[in-house]
Amino acid sequence: MRRLMPVIVVLIFLLSCGCAAHLPDTLPVGSMPLVTFVLDDGNDTDYLLARKIFADQGAVACSAVTTDRINTPYHLTPAQIVALQDAGWEIMGHTVSHPNLNSLAPAELEDELFRSKSLLESMGLTINNIVYPFNKNNEAVRSVVRKYYRSGRGGTNSFNAGAIDPYFLKSFTLKHDLPLMESYIDRAHQDKSWLIIYSHEIDAKVKVMATQGFFAKGETVTLSPSGTVARYTTTHWFPLYGSYMYIVPFSGVPQPGDTITGTTSGATARIDYIMYNDLTLLSDMIGYVHTKYPDMKIVTVDQGLDLLGIPKFQKRK
Repeated sequence: MRRLMPVIVVLIFLLSCGCAAHLPDTLPVGSMPLVTFVLDDGNDTDYLLARKIFADQGAVACSAVTTDRINTPYHLTPAQIVALQDAGWEIMGHTVSHPNLNSLAPAELEDELFRSKSLLESMGLTINNIVYPFNKNNEAVRSVVRKYYRSGRGGTNSFNAGAIDPYFLKSFTLKHDLPLMESYIDRAHQDKSWLIIYSHEIDAKVKVMATQGFFAKGETVTLSPSGTVARYTTTHWFPLYGSYMYIVPFSGVPQPGDTITGTTSGATARIDYIMYNDLTLLSDMIGYVHTKYPDMKIVTVDQGLDLLGIPKFQKRK
């Protein structure tokens, strides 16, 4: 008992001087499995494609918007961002210019965090949480983020389990490997942890052959005989492996053997095989959660924080 007396005295002193207000942000995770999908950067495919994927299965996701990219080619317009929030999505901050926050001077850091949130809120949006560009953050960054946001999402390819710091939420990058992603979902359900998965533009990667001519970036391409209509993004050529084309399929599903034809350039190519298609991957993952784990909630970041009892954001005075 004598050994405990100094500890008790210290605790009484801390409580009496109001130091309880400075308790750590780290809080325990609740006993429920959660899954969250976050799409970074504010690509227009969040609205044009992902919104329907999630709506078709009664789910929602998050769009982390870099404000300098709003209304630029292949990125969201203000109307599309508002429509996503109206559809139940969460809009998250992702800074103004997408810098490495760790490299900024204090004034630059404040500007990136304050101005991006203010601009989005001026559009009538609710902005409570942020995604760190490149997942880069440190304690200096997080201390400023606390002034403006309820939480910050980083990377580390880890689950949020045990005790979490809301300003260092962990996440996995989306891998184009359905069995692997399903194993992450299995693990989160088993451990009753929070699995956050992030990705970027919704697209498809196909290996092509017999290419004739040069496709124009952003042009509409048609695929025959599947009937798919898509947007051409780019082609990469790798020694020994050949050419890989990235397209955004707006309708239909690309198939091996399809001939791709550029409606502007007239260029053509034939699909050898499909490397991945984000549309089908995300749809399959959502369906897997609903079918195998009906008790597992698909939530936005803000909804997840609510369920885990993380305090609401209160602006510092």
